[in-house]
Amino acid sequence: MDYYLWNMEAKKNVVCCFLLSIGISMITSAKVKVAVYEHVVISPDDPEALFTRQEAFQWMSKNLNVFVEQARKASEQGAKIIVFPEYGITGFDHSRNSIVPFLEDIPDSSTDWNPCMEPDRFADTLVLRNLSCTAQMYKIYIVANMGDMKTCDKMTDETCPHDGRYQFNTNVIFDNNGQLVARYHKLHMYDETPLFDPAPNAEHVYFDTPFGRFGTIVCFDIMQNEPTQVLLNKYSITNLLVTSAWNVFLPFIIPQQMYSGLAKKSGINVIASNIRNSLYQMAGSGIFGNDIQSLSDVNSNGAEGILLVSEIETEEAKIYAPNTIMSINSSGKVKQFINKTYEGTYRFGLNMSYAIMEGQSGIVTSCKDDVCCVVTYQFKSRDENETIILSVVDELLYKPGIIHMQYCAVFKCSPHTIYSCDYDDIFVINSIFADIKIQGYFDNGVTFPLVTTIDNNELTMDMDKYTFDDKNAILHSNQFENPLLAAVVYNTLHLDVIKTGASSNVAQGTTLSLSTFLLIYIYKAS
Repeated sequence: MDYYLWNMEAKKNVVCCFLLSIGISMITSAKVKVAVYEHVVISPDDPEALFTRQEAFQWMSKNLNVFVEQARKASEQGAKIIVFPEYGITGFDHSRNSIVPFLEDIPDSSTDWNPCMEPDRFADTLVLRNLSCTAQMYKIYIVANMGDMKTCDKMTDETCPHDGRYQFNTNVIFDNNGQLVARYHKLHMYDETPLFDPAPNAEHVYFDTPFGRFGTIVCFDIMQNEPTQVLLNKYSITNLLVTSAWNVFLPFIIPQQMYSGLAKKSGINVIASNIRNSLYQMAGSGIFGNDIQSLSDVNSNGAEGILLVSEIETEEAKIYAPNTIMSINSSGKVKQFINKTYEGTYRFGLNMSYAIMEGQSGIVTSCKDDVCCVVTYQFKSRDENETIILSVVDELLYKPGIIHMQYCAVFKCSPHTIYSCDYDDIFVINSIFADIKIQGYFDNGVTFPLVTTIDNNELTMDMDKYTFDDKNAILHSNQFENPLLAAVVYNTLHLDVIKTGASSNVAQGTTLSLSTFLLIYIYKAS
């Protein structure tokens, strides 16, 4: 339908338009259907070409037209909110300059603006109008990711980028009347600078609806204390809307492990839309919560998008206890029990230590400096040809994203030699645990469980099959019925945000290149 005719038609369907008050919980709990769409993004043929604004919008319209159709389908199935993925509108591989005509100057939600009702109030906002009118037409909340541009002056703003403009990776949310109710700027960049700049300050963005309070973040933010844990703990968010463009990191971290792990750890609903892209091996969306595990497959080569619709129960806002995990000082008590340990190197320079889990049962300890891991295990059935290890990592990364990670991971290595891990047969696992308990001795940080089993070559997160003690960093299960792809106790240390946008010393003109972070291991005996 022609945009302007569609716009007029949408206006006929408007009963009222209102801005939901921020900061006031309207309802304690409710059952509501939510949707995520895993979109096969359409990117320009030559993303680094210099487009006119009209040409840029024509490319974005290819994705927006898909959004309109999926919003309609979700609404017909009773969904009240739909989440679309990161980079789902702009596409990939732009340079900092070539993406400019794809950006819009997005006002803060406090401006009290309905783009569909007031299309001429702000210039060059065709994407915002399109999303607004889609929300209004199908009476559904829409969460979408796009680019925001803000001019600045280095004379008055010391963090202003060299070219005099901020470019933000941004979530926008429209209510079911088309009102702009929230705008969020991504804080933690992942292989996307200087295309986009990190938000100068952490933003804690949430909005209230008749069926609960919802917060929103973007992709790599989910693994960090700011803004995610602060949003959950300080602002009592129990329903988190996530846009992402996440690689399939087998055997971990795959997107749904992180989404379900956060939902399990924090007792919240996580509604996450990941993009589907074969070039960068991206796939995996899901809706996770209490008794809810709805997820797509991780076949990034799939040519069709996937719409998921599930009913969740939004919970009464609650305050979580601060996350205080066991001090690494306690690791000294377990170091005396360290098993024979091997040293290896991941891609991107991740150094790890690991020990072999032998026999039908046992206790294995492995340490990396002052970070230690202990696993107690018993197999229900054990394939003696499978080499299963306990690995330990303690590493500060600056690329592709800034993060200090520590983790204890149990997974299968290649059966050919203990000095290598080959994942060509990643889904061919026969061993099943009767009981497994993993404990990490970490620095203070944000801990998550990452768990995946394999059922007939299909991945399942098995949230109801294990327990997780956040305070003591303990993952335990005696209920697994299928072979284990990976079980991980993961910890992200608290870090001050290191600026990596165009205001940093990153060379100008660098193109976005979303490297696939495959876990490739090269081992040597110590």
